[in-house]
Amino acid sequence: MTQENRKVWDSLKETDPRFTKKVNKGFGNITSIDPQWQIMKMTEQFGPVGQGWNYIVNYEHTSDVVFAQVSVATEKNKDDFWNYYGPVCSVQKLYRKTGALDDEAPKKAMTDALTKAFSHLGLCSDVFMGKFDNSKYVSELEEKYSSNIDKSKVNKVA
Repeated sequence: MTQENRKVWDSLKETDPRFTKKVNKGFGNITSIDPQWQIMKMTEQFGPVGQGWNYIVNYEHTSDVVFAQVSVATEKNKDDFWNYYGPVCSVQKLYRKTGALDDEAPKKAMTDALTKAFSHLGLCSDVFMGKFDNSKYVSELEEKYSSNIDKSKVNKVA
């Protein structure tokens, strides 16, 4: 039973290092994952957004921060209604250190909440479980994914 229950998790758990980068958030380096790559992986697994999977975002704000609450669905029930899980939340400051309004704050909060919600399915779980802190693990993935590139389709610069 465990294998069947982890089928989606196991198919999504591995992260292609080409779509990550180390970011210092002031409390140490973290591995950041390209959100567009995550959306592509969801599409590969479930189909196009709105057909094979879906999400809803609700926003709340105070004078200083914006909250994004994301719920994700990966299947419809027998009555053709989406089965959502969540909400998964994230918060973002509305103002930059300079005092200027950060007009990207709602998008940043939504993207972070979506990433957190995707992690509940196992997407990029190797990053969230600390495996990207192991250079040997990352090197093995880099080798694996570099060998998956069809070299004949790569544009060569003259």
